[in-house]
Amino acid sequence: MAPVDNMRRLLEHSGVPGHIYPLSLLCYEIMPPPQQIEKEIGEQRVISFHGVGLSVAEEIKYGDVTAQSRNADEARGIFSEALYNSVVDQYNVLKSAIFRDRGAVSSNPAISLSQPWR
Repeated sequence: MAPVDNMRRLLEHSGVPGHIYPLSLLCYEIMPPPQQIEKEIGEQRVISFHGVGLSVAEEIKYGDVTAQSRNADEARGIFSEALYNSVVDQYNVLKSAIFRDRGAVSSNPAISLSQPWR
């Protein structure tokens, strides 16, 4: 919750318009982290061929999701939860598309997938 609120506050005090878009990037299978951390340069990394997915949802505006909140703490929690839920929903759609080989059929009314090539 605190990192999300820090980003919101940075935008609020930046003096220029800012936007927060929930983003999900599913690419772990291509190059997962090594089993153990090595301090030397040149550690071996395993790279494999696998599908990836990127999803960017609609902008979530602080005032829109927190309009009914009673206090600042509640508003911050509601905003963080809205962003978290959006990212989780996006990951679920991406996992269905990639790991279950459903492709764009995994889309739902809130998240529309497409493939940039045919």
